[in-house]
Amino acid sequence: MALAESGRRVLVVSTDPAHSLGDALGRRLGPRPRPVPVRRGTLRAAELDADAALGRWLDQRRDGLATIALRGTYLDREDVERFLSLSLPGTDELIGLLELARLARASPWDDVVVDTAPTGHTLRLLQMPETLRQIASVLDDMQAKHRFLSRSLGGRYRADSADALIAEIEQESSGILALLRDAERTTFSWVMLPEALSLEESRDGLAGLQRSGISVGEIVVNRDTPAPPGPCALCEGRRRSEARVLAETARAFRPLPMRVVPARDDRRAPPAGSARKRVPAVATRRSPRAPAEPWWLSDLMPPSRRLLVFGGKGGVGKTTAAATAALARADGPGGRVLVLSADPAHSLGDALSVRLGDDERAVPGASPRLRARELDADRALAAARARYRGAVDELFDALRGSSNLDPAFDRAVMQDLIALAPPGIDELFALAAVTDALTPQGNPGAPSTVVLDTAPTGHALRLLALPDAAREWIQALLSVLLKYRQVVGLGQLAQELVEMSKQLRALEALLRDPARTAFVAVTRPADLPRRETARLLDQLGAMGIPVAGLLVNAITPPGCARCRRAAAREEKHVRALARRFLTRAGRPMILAPMTADPARRP
Repeated sequence: MALAESGRRVLVVSTDPAHSLGDALGRRLGPRPRPVPVRRGTLRAAELDADAALGRWLDQRRDGLATIALRGTYLDREDVERFLSLSLPGTDELIGLLELARLARASPWDDVVVDTAPTGHTLRLLQMPETLRQIASVLDDMQAKHRFLSRSLGGRYRADSADALIAEIEQESSGILALLRDAERTTFSWVMLPEALSLEESRDGLAGLQRSGISVGEIVVNRDTPAPPGPCALCEGRRRSEARVLAETARAFRPLPMRVVPARDDRRAPPAGSARKRVPAVATRRSPRAPAEPWWLSDLMPPSRRLLVFGGKGGVGKTTAAATAALARADGPGGRVLVLSADPAHSLGDALSVRLGDDERAVPGASPRLRARELDADRALAAARARYRGAVDELFDALRGSSNLDPAFDRAVMQDLIALAPPGIDELFALAAVTDALTPQGNPGAPSTVVLDTAPTGHALRLLALPDAAREWIQALLSVLLKYRQVVGLGQLAQELVEMSKQLRALEALLRDPARTAFVAVTRPADLPRRETARLLDQLGAMGIPVAGLLVNAITPPGCARCRRAAAREEKHVRALARRFLTRAGRPMILAPMTADPARRP
């Protein structure tokens, strides 16, 4: 808003699937830029709709894509149309970047401000130009077969609209990449909190930007605790902790400028002696500090439940909550406990103060029954690609038989498609590790409980929806193999697809079974997290994912006048969450207090 009020024409766009831009601006937003009142200048705001943008992008290019596929594969028009109508898991980053470029070109804006998704998926968004380039390469390999046949049969080849489409996609890739890497036209501001976990995530995030050739203009540290109006153990403790993080941030990212933004404070304080009203005790309970099996864990994890999933808006403390639950479960009665992170921007190891990777590891100082792991989606996808490449080679070797004919163009296209993979499919292969971990067959050390720390809201929902979308793709591929079995046979590729389909079906059943699985929504008592949590609960309900509890994190305890003002504001949000969430018995609402010095180990 400040840019617009300087007299400039400004467009602000959210690319986060769990949009909060409209909540922040107090306006209902959609994919078309809408006006936001400012004193002077012009401000428009939009929240990208990736599904609608994908549909529009495909509609404009459907004929060209179908033509290329018909020329370069064994598929007929019915097959091609079926694949073009399927949903693509993970397209929000790819299409979001294309849509962002389209909106920026649609009007002569002086500035375009982008509100991105949290760390892991923003890094993926910024890698999408390379994905576009790979798509153009796959299409070009398909078209190469047509060019070869045209030259062989007609003596020459004339470029047509299909070649123009390939060139267009290649140019879009190059143009977006050049824009992102041009420090004169693009400025990246990195936003973090003055907390140890946020600092560690920022180290990883800025290293990822550097690898992508993208420069950062400044570090913005948000929600810095202001000086209390009087003695306050909470405020003073937080300020000491935040000062250490600020000093380390300045050292870690020198010479980048660092801008510190204080936490907002409402000056309207309740009287010093007034008692803070409470949500009825039947609705909420505070977790006791140190029992071996906290009451909330018994409610969330009855004996039959095997999978506990934590999710919520970025920065609300879901990773710490997942780590806390896993530590408490391992200290109580029962079998082995495995805590997994599926967030591309892993913070679980930081929370547990242990270096983690894709293999299960013990947590020093914790129960020997606890293991922790940060899923490596790239590694899981690489292993799957290697298996599928072998299956494709087997298929084409069988197709060639004893003749010297090698359908090289078709083989190259299949290998290209495996190398490409839809954005987000890597997370699906990583998520399959959940069902693997809970399967005792062939795994005598299978844990009795898996605690899953997901990515922030928008991408956690996408992760939970991936099994359905991926199974549609597998069924389409199997139907093509069956249709052309006289030509290509079935072999190992079909076996791989059938096995993956079974695994996805088992994962779908697990995620929707309230006896075995529960989702815990983590939030904070503030306006934006509360609104996003309400949307999260709605979408989980629509997907059939059982919600077992709601954790409201960082509740301000009584203290100085500033703490009392914060507590009064938070009480309104806690009550609103209670009305929204507590619609049936048996779902606890847990209030976790803010601490003076957030420790890495819960």
